[in-house]
Amino acid sequence: MKMRPEYESQGEFEPLDSCDERILAVINELHRRDDPMPEDLNERVQFALELEAELDARVARVSRSSELVLTRGDADLIVGQGDPASITFDCETVTVMVTPRPSALRELRLDGWIGPEGTYEVELRSPEGSRRASTDETGRFVLEGLPDGQMFQLVIRPDETLQREGLPAVVVTPAVRL
Repeated sequence: MKMRPEYESQGEFEPLDSCDERILAVINELHRRDDPMPEDLNERVQFALELEAELDARVARVSRSSELVLTRGDADLIVGQGDPASITFDCETVTVMVTPRPSALRELRLDGWIGPEGTYEVELRSPEGSRRASTDETGRFVLEGLPDGQMFQLVIRPDETLQREGLPAVVVTPAVRL
């Protein structure tokens, strides 16, 4: 196929001209409109990097619930409106269930239970920072004053007794938006 004469002098290594810039602007606008970059991309990247730093971390899976709404290729899980929805995360040896409940204007309370029973340190990571709680001996914990609509992830650390019984040192949940 012969190139049109007006384009023969343009090679792949030629500098961009105004026509190239207009084409790229149209492509950029299509991406921005039809497949925008997630607003929380930085938090997701930071989560992945921090997870790599945790050498003995297990990543828990989300047990799907009909109350959850999946968006953007299952990357975000958003708790449905109406009744509080419980979210269950599990890995080989640990199960975590959390139920968000409104506690004040634009704030949530997160009630959680971890199995098997025992004492755990719970860290909730969000764009606003970290919050910590300890479970009672039955694995129950509460975190209050959480901002509504934020991404969060839980980092669960079983006590030494549970680790000697075979639990991993760290369990990390996927990021979820409440």
